[in-house]
Amino acid sequence: MELGKTKSVHIVGIGGAGMSAIAELLLKSGFGVTGSDVSTGEVTDKLVEHGAVIYQGHRAEQVTACDVVVYSSAIRQEENVEIIAARKAGIPVIKRDEMLGELMRYKSGICISGTHGKTTTTAMIATMLIESGESPTVMIGGISDYLKGSTVVGEGKYMVIEADEFDRAFLKLTPTIAIVNSLESEHMDTYGTLDDLKQAFIAFANKVPFYGRVICCVDWPEIRKIIPSLDRVYTTFGIEEPADVMAYDIVLEKQRSTFTVRAFGIEYRDVSINVPGRHNVLNALAAFSTGLELGIAPERLIVGLACYSGMRRRFQVKFDNGKGLMVVDDYAHHPSEVKATVKAAKSGWVDSRVVAVFQPHLFSRTKEFADEYGWALSRADIVFIADVYPSREKAVDYPGVDGTLVSTAVRKAGGKHVEFIAERASLFAALKEYAVDGTMLLFMGAGDITRLASEAAEFCRTGALDGRDLL
Repeated sequence: MELGKTKSVHIVGIGGAGMSAIAELLLKSGFGVTGSDVSTGEVTDKLVEHGAVIYQGHRAEQVTACDVVVYSSAIRQEENVEIIAARKAGIPVIKRDEMLGELMRYKSGICISGTHGKTTTTAMIATMLIESGESPTVMIGGISDYLKGSTVVGEGKYMVIEADEFDRAFLKLTPTIAIVNSLESEHMDTYGTLDDLKQAFIAFANKVPFYGRVICCVDWPEIRKIIPSLDRVYTTFGIEEPADVMAYDIVLEKQRSTFTVRAFGIEYRDVSINVPGRHNVLNALAAFSTGLELGIAPERLIVGLACYSGMRRRFQVKFDNGKGLMVVDDYAHHPSEVKATVKAAKSGWVDSRVVAVFQPHLFSRTKEFADEYGWALSRADIVFIADVYPSREKAVDYPGVDGTLVSTAVRKAGGKHVEFIAERASLFAALKEYAVDGTMLLFMGAGDITRLASEAAEFCRTGALDGRDLL
């Protein structure tokens, strides 16, 4: 892979899921990579093992030796000292999506979009193609143990990439196959209205060339509404609505989902995936539909899907004592994702008490979706709400918005036991009494709640904890 005379790339915010995937791909392709982030951890440590130089914190002198600076949409470029310094020095500064578009230039792109399910579906397709001998290049906004990371540099003609709609990033990509996995109100700070978001998905799908295909899930009402605006050939899939590719006879049992696929009138029985929930069956249908479009034998697709082993922070079981005490960590942060995750827990582990621990992500999202979070979380037996993880937002811009909005909404939706605990150590102390057999501690959120999940797993495993992640 070549990017002109560019040999060294500096990545601002390198610890983020999407940015670390770019860094890993560049490193595996022979580029020198440096990067900075406000904090370091497992993701950045892995990049160091691959040869990256990582700086904690942002400083102007860290960009002086690079050929180009890449930053994500989460970085405030007008305030970042590294971006300001690079521009003063005449070093090109580009956004993440422009770099992704360049990396795709020499491959046939399989781009997975959607407001939910992108990461899992991307990983399923990657696993399926690898098991079918296709040797794809892969970029995922998450960590897969099967892939040993978030990227794979393959020798084949396909590039499988997670296409993020935030900040309209996916419109820079050039898909040969465009998958629209789900669509509902999200990232209104970028789009303003649902109609504007839908128009962006239409534009993304219509980037497919005349010989390509759009693959879309018709179980989502907003996707059904945009289909008449697609001017490319498309395949539909779903469970609830009539579609070209459908799943029947679905059996959900703990970490395994088994079903029959009917694709264009032909049935394929005993398809299985090692992850729970009907939402993951839909993800598998997207992957199966993609494989059919690529001309891979259905039998090989079924074998490939059975090899999918899940993603970190996608219903990741961090502890299981075999007696019903489990600690599960999940990235769910939109109400639909929270609802699907809680439902998967209640459906697969019918004899377990589900204790949901949810950390709202972004003040704007918390304010907009508080009532929806209430309904989604009310399905759990017991609910604890942590304080809002601000990410790129500032509390001063959202007065009165905190976890109380969500805990109040859960009560209104019928939740019998719900508590908002802002202080991390107090929240952990409250959870310790539930670390007993027959209970699933289900941690959800896109922020640092995953650290608390790790501490809970360690406590369940050893009866002790070091407390580092409670700070």
